[in-house]
Amino acid sequence: MHMIGVLPTVLHEDEIVTGSVSGGLPLHSIRVSDQKLHFSSSHFVLGSDGCENLHGHNYTVEIIIEGSLNKYGMVIDFRDVKKQALEVCEQLDHKVLLPGKSRTVQVREANDSVNVKVGDKKYVFPVEDCVVLPATATTAELLAEHIYRHLEFPDGYRLKVCVGENVGTFGCYEDSLG
Repeated sequence: MHMIGVLPTVLHEDEIVTGSVSGGLPLHSIRVSDQKLHFSSSHFVLGSDGCENLHGHNYTVEIIIEGSLNKYGMVIDFRDVKKQALEVCEQLDHKVLLPGKSRTVQVREANDSVNVKVGDKKYVFPVEDCVVLPATATTAELLAEHIYRHLEFPDGYRLKVCVGENVGTFGCYEDSLG
């Protein structure tokens, strides 16, 4: 049986040596999709039809990391990935997510509240109930990028973060580390 693009992995005493497919792409990856990796938040999304009302989602988070195997035969320890991702999810959980760089959603902090103006509507939220993101919008794609930027792994990995708003609907962000 001939397998195209797959090179063998060989164990040499304390270290594992892996091959790669042409172009230097890694052979191994891990996927972390745990029921604990979620957050419930509200946000505004502006579409081509104008302003959408404040609404919320029970977001899910999935992380895929590609890279070479370490001396223990793993790309990276699942526990390290989960720990970091859980910390970011906890910061976003039960918050109003606001785009700090939007031209259409105006966000201003005053004393102990956050004032938001979207079109003709005005909202006032307690400051502790809000997370103002350094983004132009709070789409699933940009939330995935926000989470990506808060994860710290060694150079040499390819990392993809996906944020799901509903079953089957994800926005993702990926890049190489280092």
